[in-house]
Amino acid sequence: MRTGIQSRRHSRSALRAALTLALSSALTAGCQSAVKLERQQAAGVSTASCRAGGTLVAASAQPPIPGRVLAQGAANLFWVRGVFEPLISVKGSDLAHPVPLLATAWKVGGDDRTATITLRDGVTFHSGRPFTSADVVYTFKQALTPASPSNDKQIISGWRIKATGEHEVTIESKTPLSPVLASVLDDTPIVDSQTYKDLADGSKIIGTGPYRLERYQPGAQITLVRNDRYWDKTLPHLDRIENVVISDSTAQLAALRSGRAQVASGLTTQDAATVTQKGGQFQLNEGQNVLYSLVLDTSGAFAKKAVRQAVGYAIDRDRIKQQVFSGLGNTSGLLWLTGSAYPKDLENAYRYTPDRARQLIEEAGASGAEVPITIINNPQLQAVYQIIANNLTDIGLKPTLVALPAPDYQARLAAGKGGNYLSFRGQVPSPSLVAQTNPDVRLQGAHRTFSSSEYTALVQGVIQAGGGQAGAEAVRKLTTYMLDQAVQHVLVTTPAITAKSTAVQGFSLVSGGLLSRETCLVR
Repeated sequence: MRTGIQSRRHSRSALRAALTLALSSALTAGCQSAVKLERQQAAGVSTASCRAGGTLVAASAQPPIPGRVLAQGAANLFWVRGVFEPLISVKGSDLAHPVPLLATAWKVGGDDRTATITLRDGVTFHSGRPFTSADVVYTFKQALTPASPSNDKQIISGWRIKATGEHEVTIESKTPLSPVLASVLDDTPIVDSQTYKDLADGSKIIGTGPYRLERYQPGAQITLVRNDRYWDKTLPHLDRIENVVISDSTAQLAALRSGRAQVASGLTTQDAATVTQKGGQFQLNEGQNVLYSLVLDTSGAFAKKAVRQAVGYAIDRDRIKQQVFSGLGNTSGLLWLTGSAYPKDLENAYRYTPDRARQLIEEAGASGAEVPITIINNPQLQAVYQIIANNLTDIGLKPTLVALPAPDYQARLAAGKGGNYLSFRGQVPSPSLVAQTNPDVRLQGAHRTFSSSEYTALVQGVIQAGGGQAGAEAVRKLTTYMLDQAVQHVLVTTPAITAKSTAVQGFSLVSGGLLSRETCLVR
């Protein structure tokens, strides 16, 4: 998952220049310059009162899924970046100043189609094997396999990645790199070629990160301990991280209040707000903006566009925002971050108008149509579904709930069998990135059933345009078409909420999860 993403106002050329400037000095200055930059990037995270050692207990609503380390998701939020490191890490919206991890520098070519990346020397996997450029090439090849859960396949499939030295890789791309490069490098943690196949069942979980696996109990817990051979000898601060599974929001709340856990993800927004009101011992951490959408199957009753549009007018988005998310977020109905390409005048195309929705349903002869909706089985999504179900019942449809555990939900959607489903996706920085990584939008490996030649051309137009005026025009055309087709109804965009004890400092949620190498407990 991407944390605290805000609007980007850089042109493509300006962003490329900023990216190159941020790390290019390390190309000639060596590792010491990269380490210095790293400290500067970490300075925004409070670690002044850190004590060495201690155990962080983090409660998650979903069980860990080791086989999905190449994807982002709530299941692996608190442990995966402790074990597996990407080349860089992007904090919040700061694409121009990524934190060097396994890469110390990069340089983007003037044509925006090539990038040279310098890798960190002296890094070893937890097994003791040295990290080299061959591991980067291997990881990106794995990201492209049919079994890979990576959301970046469409982008990576257009790249040629070569090892041009033991600690250097070169990327050649068919499309502009600057809108997507930092995000893809952040999204793709480097895996161990010797044990990658064992991630599927969790029998071996080996990376280069600041923590190594101590114990994995499928469905229940994953425990990490400090990696004493980590390349940065000043980190990590903690001795242990225990990621425990507590699926119920009320039980998570009790764990926080009793001190059994210091961090929780999976609380309803109301429960999270409750715990932070008690004596100032807890605080909310607002992470990446999350898009909650209802994606419709285009068979059966929803084969008719008018019926899909009726659903858009039927849903009371403001009620979802207020009752489920305590008023946090917005209901603009658009996929994109605000910025130079944002089509503001297309906001709120589907306002809550149940009478209009009923009329469309009656005219289409769809009254009484059954509408099964698939969701991940957790309290927040259950609450969203209940409001949607009441709204659809009110206009003459018959919704039913299909609630699945996270692995089954993911497998069903990836196989194209999701039908109508409630989607929640991290809101990513650029329209080009949305068009290539969001499974509800992208062309390759899409979860939705809808497709048309016009849609394909419009998505490709956003990718090829990159940024600037051409990019804004491409986004407008795609948005107009998507709103008309009404296959995806964006309901609410709201920040992901994590509750944590004030005793936890250096708490930085980045794209793939908690950057736990900086996390500590206060003295």
